[in-house]
Amino acid sequence: MSAQEISPAPTVDLRRALREFWHWPSVTIARFTLARYVRSGWILGDLIFVWLLYAIFFFEFGGNVAYFFGTAGQGLSALAILSAVVMTQRAMNARVYLPLARITSRASYIRGLVLATGVLRVPAFLLLLALAASYHHFSPPPCTGIGGCIAGATPANITIGAIGLLANCIVISTLVVTFSAPIATRLARIGLLAWVAAVLYSSASPGPIAAILSITRIPLMPLAACYNLGANGTIGWSGALALAIDIAYIIGLSLLAEYWMAKRDLILH
Repeated sequence: MSAQEISPAPTVDLRRALREFWHWPSVTIARFTLARYVRSGWILGDLIFVWLLYAIFFFEFGGNVAYFFGTAGQGLSALAILSAVVMTQRAMNARVYLPLARITSRASYIRGLVLATGVLRVPAFLLLLALAASYHHFSPPPCTGIGGCIAGATPANITIGAIGLLANCIVISTLVVTFSAPIATRLARIGLLAWVAAVLYSSASPGPIAAILSITRIPLMPLAACYNLGANGTIGWSGALALAIDIAYIIGLSLLAEYWMAKRDLILH
């Protein structure tokens, strides 16, 4: 066989594919958004928030897997809202209007912003997991296993729980991006706040109006199922369906943000 007939190494194509992926417009925007977030110092706020979660809820008592994912799910969801608000407002200020006017489609900018806010959920979760699994005041080291000081933790239920928790956090960060100004209109944001108020009222009040408004909690059922994946330790058909709906939420919200952004006249906002 001649040298010309020898096919090139597959690693060349892999490197080219990775290089092309690295320079995709949405990936490039995500990289620069994350870099700006880190350089600005706002990342320190995320780190402090995660450390406070550990100090308040896990330093004295590590609990079991259900306690960890129940507490971490609520705390990291709040962090997803806060950091996504900061990143979106910094990324959508008036300085971005000129670059947006030069690109052929604004969709890549929205996808990059969604990607940046979603990717940031992963290190926040890993940091909280490492802290909670490493040391507690009433059960000092040595702690063994992947779960360490988290009672009943195994590689399987930690991985499954992480998938559900991160899926929910990315849904929340994508929701924040979609309904942020100048992407969403003021009427859309009022509608979102009205839905949140209806959900809270139906959850806190036993009256007949609350019973009627309980239908507003239906969109939250997949998120609740995903939060329970860590405690259950298995996915099953219901968990797989909940994850699929979470993915559909992320895709649908991203498409909605792209549609709204394409229709906005940024000069007026």
